[in-house]
Amino acid sequence: MAAIAVSLADDRRIVRLGKQLGVASKAAVVRLAVDELERRVARDAMRRAVSDDVERYRAVDREENLQMSAGGVARDEP
Repeated sequence: MAAIAVSLADDRRIVRLGKQLGVASKAAVVRLAVDELERRVARDAMRRAVSDDVERYRAVDREENLQMSAGGVARDEP
């Protein structure tokens, strides 16, 4: 079994959070915290990926929209 050294203040925070969550052990609080951090990292990675795709295809979409709108507009020739 591995042990993690934490300060007395952090230990008190873990105990207090465990009581608020109804979790019996400090290890369970740490497991819950790690699970939540993993979910947060995954959400952030997905958000960055979507944002990168939006940026990457923005210019292509704009050009396509211009071509489509120009094709449907009647032009008067002098």
